[in-house]
Amino acid sequence: MSRLSQMLLNEQAKRGLTDYKAAKEIGVLQQTYSSWKHGSVPRPNRYAAIAGWLHISIDMARELCEEAVASTGNTKLPRVDQPAGRISDRKEGRFKFDPVNTGSKRIPSSRYAISVDTKVMEPALLVGTKAWLDPAVWPQVGNEVIVHARGGVAWLGRLESLENGRAEISRYALGNRITIDDVQAVHAVVLSERVAGGQ
Repeated sequence: MSRLSQMLLNEQAKRGLTDYKAAKEIGVLQQTYSSWKHGSVPRPNRYAAIAGWLHISIDMARELCEEAVASTGNTKLPRVDQPAGRISDRKEGRFKFDPVNTGSKRIPSSRYAISVDTKVMEPALLVGTKAWLDPAVWPQVGNEVIVHARGGVAWLGRLESLENGRAEISRYALGNRITIDDVQAVHAVVLSERVAGGQ
């Protein structure tokens, strides 16, 4: 864990804030803040906000970010020409994942992106954004997630609970919760980004 991640965690704990409230104070989305805590490195245009929140100088914030880059290696996301999965029900936020590499496996095993073509998670995940998910990040209650079930079906939502092969998620725009049985995987959204030209 980088010093930056540790400082973010310490400040959040000291103030007793949720990821959502910490992100709001900094001025970023919850998943952006969460990705910083898990090792992603903020872009230079965020150094001032981070410095203010941590009560350090901008130069110190820059130094922490440069140190995090050096310690984690490549911080660039992989290029994705075609997002994984496709929306199968916009109203419910349901996705369909096809078999990978002509096999039967339908759940991505490395970092991937989906195109958010549903309003169920607005305002956190807007229509027209690309959401990055990372199977290596253990999902926590309160994270935006994709819940994978049998047959390549998956739902986008905010994780409320996960136990005994069952997940409960909520959707901001719908104001409701759904329970998904026979959960195969739950992947946390670690970053979302606007896509130029609506792609």
